Amino acid sequence: MNHLFRGIGIFAFTAVAVFALWATRASSARRADRASIKDTIQSAITNPANFAKTHFTGGIGAMLTTDRATGVPLIYGVRVGSPAEKAGLRKGDLIIEVNGVATSGRTVAQNIESIKGFAAGRVTLTVQRTGSTNLQCVIRRNSWKRLSGLSYNSNE
Repeated sequence: MNHLFRGIGIFAFTAVAVFALWATRASSARRADRASIKDTIQSAITNPANFAKTHFTGGIGAMLTTDRATGVPLIYGVRVGSPAEKAGLRKGDLIIEVNGVATSGRTVAQNIESIKGFAAGRVTLTVQRTGSTNLQCVIRRNSWKRLSGLSYNSNE
């Protein structure tokens, strides 16, 4: 049994290291910064849990609060170039369903947990916009690392 756990551990470590090398090589093709390659590999080895969290999980790039009138999530900011912006989400939109589950009666934290998840995974939002019928958006998440480099639209 110990051999099984040891084998799983070695496989997991190798998978993280290989992914770190692949991600670094892909990003270094865009910019020839040798220090970032070293930092990425060092991050994957010294803190694999944080590396996995920042590279494998993510969100859509929208800031949410609770609408006082309805109790459902209200978008009050959208990052420029984010999946939320690309899907057409705007400040003032109300999210009434996440993956077919109603958002009313849930806390904003519970709704955010429903939206975020595996980077490159998809989430389906049903949005209510003033002056229009409900919109349904299927949005592919970006990693936290990728989203952190985006700014919020100042024209909102």
